[in-house]
Amino acid sequence: MSFTSSPAKMAIIFIIAGIVIVFAILGTSATNIFSPSTTDEGVVEIKQADACVVQASDDIPRKISNCPYDQGQRISITYKPGQPTIESHRPTQ
Repeated sequence: MSFTSSPAKMAIIFIIAGIVIVFAILGTSATNIFSPSTTDEGVVEIKQADACVVQASDDIPRKISNCPYDQGQRISITYKPGQPTIESHRPTQ
């Protein structure tokens, strides 16, 4: 009984192994990618030129480019927990 492997089978094995290794290295970060978004209120902590930094209840600073808000203004932001990007933002009423 001989074991013969084609280059296509070997490529598939290496691709699957690579994906497994990447998810193992990322750990819980991979689960955060698929987690639901959270909407929270935050305060514009820093405003420099056209960018500002908002910090929500999870204490992760998030940057808004072309920021229309003033420093100290309360805004509503939507983000994924543990991720630094903001999906959407709007002023609070």
